[in-house]
Amino acid sequence: MIPQSCLLIESKKFPVLPGEDQEITNERMYGKALCQYLQSELPPAGIKVPSYCNEDWGWWLDVERGAFKMGLCIYSDPAAAKDPERYALLPSIHQEKKWSWAKFKKVDLAKDVLEIIAIVERVLKRDKDIPVVTRHDDYPFE
Repeated sequence: MIPQSCLLIESKKFPVLPGEDQEITNERMYGKALCQYLQSELPPAGIKVPSYCNEDWGWWLDVERGAFKMGLCIYSDPAAAKDPERYALLPSIHQEKKWSWAKFKKVDLAKDVLEIIAIVERVLKRDKDIPVVTRHDDYPFE
């Protein structure tokens, strides 16, 4: 993982939505409310959010900033008994560099990933209903 690229939030703002249990692939992998929130809050901050969807491991949120595109992987706390109050947001890009055949060299992706994470972090921290937003080096749930 790219250091400090994972976010952990704690909030009661993102409960399980009606019908979400029928959408998820694996039990207790919630996050639709958080996806909808980010889809409305990130565009004014300069990040396009064209779509989101459920995956077997959680939720995928497409994010674009200029020409750079990636996904935010959203995981609810697997230990939550009912409505999750903790969510992890991880970038879909885990390696700092990737090979570019067009440039015939490795290209640094960490800067773009961390800039998007910083914007998401600022948006979340501005919301008084999200009391905890912290950065981590990797998946924060045990």
